[in-house]
Amino acid sequence: MTDFASLLATGTTAFVASNIDDTFILILLFSTPGLLVHNIILGQFLGILVLVIISSLAAFLTLAVPLFVIGLMGFIPIILGIKRLLELQEAPIKKKQFLKTEHLSLLLVSAVTISNGGDDIGVFTPLFAKYNTPAEVTILVILFMVMTGLWCIATFYFIKHPFVVSRVKYFSRIVTPFALICIGVYIILDSFVF
Repeated sequence: MTDFASLLATGTTAFVASNIDDTFILILLFSTPGLLVHNIILGQFLGILVLVIISSLAAFLTLAVPLFVIGLMGFIPIILGIKRLLELQEAPIKKKQFLKTEHLSLLLVSAVTISNGGDDIGVFTPLFAKYNTPAEVTILVILFMVMTGLWCIATFYFIKHPFVVSRVKYFSRIVTPFALICIGVYIILDSFVF
């Protein structure tokens, strides 16, 4: 019989520990002009869901997902950062036209979430190996989805605070490209350092 309180405490702790760095990424995404809030939230949910599926499959099939595979996805934020740097040099009208036609933001957010998910897989896989009954897995998946929603809401309201907004809007256009490049480099280096 599962100790429900223990499962909730362990699952919550695992989620928080492996997603603290996602707070910075969410702040960055919420402050990026042209990315719709609902696409960021849906992209985050989709990315976490993919990480949960990979982790549960790895636990159930006793396969280790090589971290270097996830690490290679670090090139996605690097490419996005370089693209944003190039956009800084474009005329504002051209940039607005591009942002109106940007249809892939949900998938881009998901890709960034997945590419930064090596620690999620590292934490979630042993958790799914330990709590492997259908009821336990269901509880963990629901818990992770609820925590993702709470994470997004808390970050969104944090970024909308007047003090934070005034600072973030001023710096985000210039800082965002470099931050994305740094996140990508960090993901790649973290995956290849043993």
